[in-house]
Parts: sequence; C-alpha cells; structure tokens
Amino acid sequence: MKHGFNIDQKPDKSLNSENLLRAAKYIFTKILPSYGYAVRENQIELTEQILAVLARKGLIFAESEVGTGKTHAYLIAAILAKRGRMNDSWLRGHYPKQSWAESAYMPVIISTSSIALQNAIIKDYIPELSQILMQHGIITAPLTAVVRKGREHYICEQRFQRHYNNTDDNTKALLYSFVGSTAPFDLTNADNLTPHTKRSICVSGRCNDNCPHRAKCRYQRHLREINDPKVDFQITNHNYFLADTLHRAGGKRPLLPNYQLVVIDEAHKLLAAARSMYGLELTSEELPELAREIHTFINNKTTGNVNAHRLAKRLSEQSEKLFRKLAVNAVEPEDDTERFPALIDGEVGHYLNNIAAVSAELAGAVEGSKVHKLYKDRQSKALWRLNLIQEKVSALRKQSKLIHWFEKSNSESEPNALCAIPKDLNERLYCDLWSKGIPVVLTSGTLSASGDFSRIKETLGIDRVIPFKVSDTTMPSPFNHKNNALLYISESTPFPDNKDKYYIASVVNEVERLILAAHGHAVILFTSYNVMGRVHAMLLSRNLPFPLFRLERGGVNAIERFKKSANGVLLASGALWEGIDIPGDTLSLLVIVKLPFAVPDPIGDYERSLCGSMEVYKAKAIVPDMLVKLKQGFGRLIRTETDTGVVAILDSRANSRGAYRERVLAALPECRVTSNMQEISDFMQARKSPAFFKSDRKGRGT
Repeated sequence: MKHGFNIDQKPDKSLNSENLLRAAKYIFTKILPSYGYAVRENQIELTEQILAVLARKGLIFAESEVGTGKTHAYLIAAILAKRGRMNDSWLRGHYPKQSWAESAYMPVIISTSSIALQNAIIKDYIPELSQILMQHGIITAPLTAVVRKGREHYICEQRFQRHYNNTDDNTKALLYSFVGSTAPFDLTNADNLTPHTKRSICVSGRCNDNCPHRAKCRYQRHLREINDPKVDFQITNHNYFLADTLHRAGGKRPLLPNYQLVVIDEAHKLLAAARSMYGLELTSEELPELAREIHTFINNKTTGNVNAHRLAKRLSEQSEKLFRKLAVNAVEPEDDTERFPALIDGEVGHYLNNIAAVSAELAGAVEGSKVHKLYKDRQSKALWRLNLIQEKVSALRKQSKLIHWFEKSNSESEPNALCAIPKDLNERLYCDLWSKGIPVVLTSGTLSASGDFSRIKETLGIDRVIPFKVSDTTMPSPFNHKNNALLYISESTPFPDNKDKYYIASVVNEVERLILAAHGHAVILFTSYNVMGRVHAMLLSRNLPFPLFRLERGGVNAIERFKKSANGVLLASGALWEGIDIPGDTLSLLVIVKLPFAVPDPIGDYERSLCGSMEVYKAKAIVPDMLVKLKQGFGRLIRTETDTGVVAILDSRANSRGAYRERVLAALPECRVTSNMQEISDFMQARKSPAFFKSDRKGRGT
C-alpha cells in the first residue's frame, strides 16, 4: 500500500504530469494484473499519450483497435487528471464567471454513440475501478458517475397526474408503478407503455417555475443530483453533448455542468451526430400529425375554432403537396441511397413559403381558440411546435448556405424527409467546440485510413486547430491476426456491376463455395440492400445445408436468430458494418461482397465541387472513407484473443490486378492472403474443434 500514489488532492493542490504518469504505470503494471488484467504495453502507452495531451490542454485522436483496452486507458487517464487536479489553475481562469468552489470540482464528459457502451461504463467499468483504486489507496473517495438523457425520458409530475386522472382503468394499472415520490420516473425501459402514453406524461418543454408540483418533482430532484459539481463523470450520447455545445454557442443555459475535459468514444460516429444536431429536418408526417393533434383538442364550433380547423387542414395539404413533388424528383440511383438531391426553387420553394405563412396564421388561430382547461398544455405545446416549424421552414429556404437533400423511406411506416446541413459545418464545429481550449480525447477502433487522420480532421473542423495542440496515434490490436485470420481475395468475381445478371450470378456462386468451404458460420456483408435481396433469393434456391437469414433495414431480430443458429448464414448491410459484436465460432467467415465506397449523394456532390476535380475528391474523400469502413467491416470477425476465421473480399478492385489492392492490404491487419478456396477449408480444419463441423440444420431461416 506504500506506493505514494494517493491522487486525491485538495482544491489548493495539484499533481504534476510526471507524478500522474508514474501513477498510471503503477496501476497498469502492479494493481490491475492482480485482478486478472493482462499488462498491455499498447494500453499503457495510450494512457501516457492521453495524459500528455491533457496536460497541454490539447486534443488527441486515439485510434485503438479491438483488444487494446482503450476504455480502461482513457478512464484511468481521466481519473488521474481530474482527481490529481492536473489543470486546476488553468481551469479557474477558463471559467471566469464560476465561483472558486465550483471550479474545484468539474466533471469529465464521456460522450458515446451507443446505450450499450454507456451502460457498460457506468455499471461495470467505473464501479470496478472505483473499488480497486480505493482498496489500493490511489483514491480516498469513491468515483461517481451519472448518465445524462433528454428530458423526454422522464416523467413530468403535472402531466402525469393529469393523464392518470383522466385515463382508462387499464392504462391506470400500467401507470400505477410510477405513482409516488419514490417510484421510478425514467421512461427509457417502460416498454409496457405506448408511445402515446409516454408522450402524454413525459417532461415536455421547459419547466414552469410556478408549477404546483415543483417542490416534490422527481425530475427536478434528479437534475439537482446529477448537476452536483462533485460528480466525477457525466456520461451522455453525442447528440446530447452537441445539444449542450449549441446551447453554449447560442448563449442559452447549458445542459451539462461546466467540464474540464471531454472523452468522445465511438468518435467515428460524431460527424453523423453533428449533421443531425446542426442540420434541419422536416418529415412528411410532421405537419399532418400536428394538424391532427390540433383537430383533437379544438373541438367546439366557435368562429375562431372553425378557422383553426380550416388552417390546420390547409397546413396538412401543403405538406402533402411538398413531399409529393420531392418524391417525383427523386430518381433511383444504381446503388441504395437514402439521400436524393432536393433543389429549393420553383414549386418546392412555393410550398415552403405557403407552409411558413399558414403556420404563422395557424399559430394565431390556435392561441385565440377556446379550449377545455384539460387541453391547455396541449394548446401550449402546439403553439411551441408551430413556432419551431416557422423557424425551420424559414431556415430551409436559405439555399446558398445549406446542402439540401430528400430522404425517401423504403418503409411505409417511416416518413420521408426534407433535410439540410450547413455548408460550413466543419467551421461551426471548430468555433463552437474545438476552439474553446478544453482538452479532448476522440477515440474509436477506426478513425484513420492506414494511419492518416486527415479526412476526419477536415470533416470535423479539427484541421483548423493549431497543429501543436493536435496529436494522433494508432494502437494496433494485440490479437494474433497472422495466425488466427486468413484473408481470401477472389480472382474470379468480375468487376462490380449491380445491373449485370452475370455479375450477380458470379457473386452467388462464389458466396456458395465460400459458405460450403467454411461450413456455414458466415456473415455476408453487402453495400446494397437491392443486391442483398437478389443474392438471398438465389441462395435460397440452392438449398444450402445451413439456415439462411437476412437482416432487413432497421432490423435486429435476424442477428439474434443467427447467433442462436450456431452455424447459420446471415446476409446483412447497413448497421452490421460496425458496432455488432459476435465473438466465438458463430461468425467464422466474413464475406465482403463489394468494397464499401460511399453512394453518391448531395453531400458528396458538394464536397466534390470544393475539390475541383474527381481525382482530387477520390484521393481526399472517397478512398479514405472506403478504407475506414472496410476496417470497420473487417473488425467484425476477430473480437477476442481466441477467435479464428476468414475474411473474403469479392471485389475485383482488390485482387492481384486491382487498383486498390495495396491500399486495402495496408489498411487491414497483417494476415496471410490467399485466392485458393481450398486454403479456407484447410484453415478451418486446422483451427476449429470437431463440434464446429457437425451439420445441424435448424431450419431455413428467413
């Protein structure tokens, strides 16, 4: 216990970075191994690099491949920096309006993309580290952490009471477990409640200071607890973190407490979140749904109310005309895409103008309408939504400052949408986030194209940061890919052409041979749902001796059925390229049908216009993006130290004569490469147990 590394410091003291580096090494080499953790040099090096960047108030891209232990690396670094008060003096100057006492305790923000990772951090990683570090005297007070979610996840006492008192007995029975000041009030996992019921009882809009329930409000009590400055970690998702960033940039009240450093895990998904939060979206269902809502609470026949009904109907009609026109303009491309060009002129501009005008007029009619006292809250919410629609539609008409597109849904249950993002999104991210000087760690398993971080730096606006402040590092996986993975690259599949029947037939033939050579246990990854559907239909007719599954757009059930099948074959696209974890023998063959080049869309078209030529755009954006996604796809195979398997690439552009072969091989972990199908069978025979090869048909799948 006499190690001299008690890092908990009083507000008037701090530890220098050299002491913290020694403490980090002691934790990883002396303490954690006694709890079953292996000593990983890459993990220690990553922690040391993060600490060095935090000490100089910089920013680091920490690409850390599977198995390197990046979560422990950044958590240990963050704990040492916070509890050791590494940047204490600087932080007090950075937040000049904050009291001395508040400056002594500022949290670390951890932003992720997935709920699963948030749950793992707050339920597993932090409690375990807190216990271990306290047992060894590294810290004297337990680590504390909270999860931040949007207000719509929580019960509003006033709306809950109103809905509970006026609903039917069946709904009352479902809501009974939420009654009382000590009852649960988080609706996240309340799967027995309908979406309508959740919307009726959740916190909606800003809380009223004069609310009669405020003194006993569970949500307000929750806010006080999670905003306690002594909380070590505020864990949230990218959207909520960026919402806080936008609030601060716009001079609004922040959603999060002032913080001293940020860890952005799953950072490869930050750009998509930024496009969502900084962008605009008007869906085909949004205005008709609002019109229906207005019709339900304005139900008597006074003159003002009749006018509100008339205007609500007109608002819905203008929306239908707008989306009918956008859908007509959307021409199906060669490959699947959800983004079609949307030119805001002519008829489209006319409908947007009409929607803005009708929304303004309708807001006046709704405000002047007489409604029952039970519906006052719904009336206020409708007015708030109408004002937002006016702002949104006015912004959507700014053609010169935005990249517009139309999203055409492939599902009847999902709405179409008119979307836009600022052309200067990267500059806005720099101004709102990176220029503030707060230390930031951006980490993920895949951030670069073969060690080159230029693409992600440019898209996120980090290329504008002073170079001295920005670092990047890649920690390769410690897994033995040379022995445990085989890379098969087809020499027989023709150049990809989704319209060519011969190409599709060749893909099916090659996939069938691969499945038989690997004895099932396969995931077939596509870049096109259309091609996936055609290949699936043809494979069904081949009567393979393994259950066959197809992952539909937005679905998840097929993944679970595939896992249970043990030796099945799953055809997938979309989400399965990243973030899906299927360790063990169930997934032992991963077939990448086509290199994952992005489908052309309006965002890409705008980027290309800035590059001047297609060749520059390919080198700067298209190829780097493809290589990052290829690495993500490849990473689905080897998830643990004992996993073994084959990755097969069928794209001729990666074969021995292909234009991208060298770039592909440089981007992927080093492993043996073959074009001989027999070597796949030999590889499986050498590394799998006899149980792997027992044919156990469990149905044809779906």
